[in-house]
Parts: sequence; structure tokens; C-alpha cells
Amino acid sequence: MSTALYSLLSDELSCFDIIKTFFALSDNEIEILSCVHNKQGIDIEGLTEIIPKNRTTISRSIQRLTSIGVIRKDKVNLVKGGYKFIYHSKPVNEIKEFLLELIDKLAISMKNSIQNLTDELCTELFKEVVNKYKK
Repeated sequence: MSTALYSLLSDELSCFDIIKTFFALSDNEIEILSCVHNKQGIDIEGLTEIIPKNRTTISRSIQRLTSIGVIRKDKVNLVKGGYKFIYHSKPVNEIKEFLLELIDKLAISMKNSIQNLTDELCTELFKEVVNKYKK
């Protein structure tokens, strides 16, 4: 479920509200991020013991959280051979700085796009949407 940017115009936003909306995270991804943050240095097996979800679901969420930059994964060699990945959430200050940079870039991009809006452009876009239903 997506959240409108307008809904972020509040003085009572939680850390979850901001991160969830900015990256369009699911409730499941927020749960996993919370567990990783609380149990720094946890692997997939440890997460499956805490969160009653299957390994594939957790792995997919971890991959997404890693790709957006809020979780870091470290490869650890095992004594008996092989390896596993251990996950850490980035420190809150790093996430905060990352979000501040992104919001500045987003604001500039949105302002430029809004300034470039014209009646003609919007009318053409609206016509395209309506025309796709005409047969």
C-alpha cells in the first residue's frame, strides 16, 4: 500500500513512517529491518527464529533492504568451510544523512517538474489516459 507524500506533512512522524514511505517498504520489510537493528550481526536463520515467515520471504526482504542501503551484509567464512552472510542495520545517523540527501534531491526534482507543467502538457497526458479506454 502506497502512502501519499502529502501525508508526511505532520509533526508526529515516526522513524518507520519516514523510511516506510520514502522507500515504499512493506510491513514485513519494516519488521525485518527492526529485527536486524535490534540484533546487529544476525543471519537469515536467526531472523526465521524471530519472525514467523519462510526463509525465501525473509531473504527477498533482506535483499531489498540491502539494495536501498539501510542494511549492510557481511560475508563470514565458517570454520568448517563455506560461508554465510551476517546482516547489520546502518547506524541511525547514517540513515538520517542518507535520507536528508535524498529528500534534497527529491525536492529539487519535484520543483523542476512542477515548474515545467503547462496546461498543454497536462491536457495531453489526460487525453492519453482517456484514449486508452476508447476503442
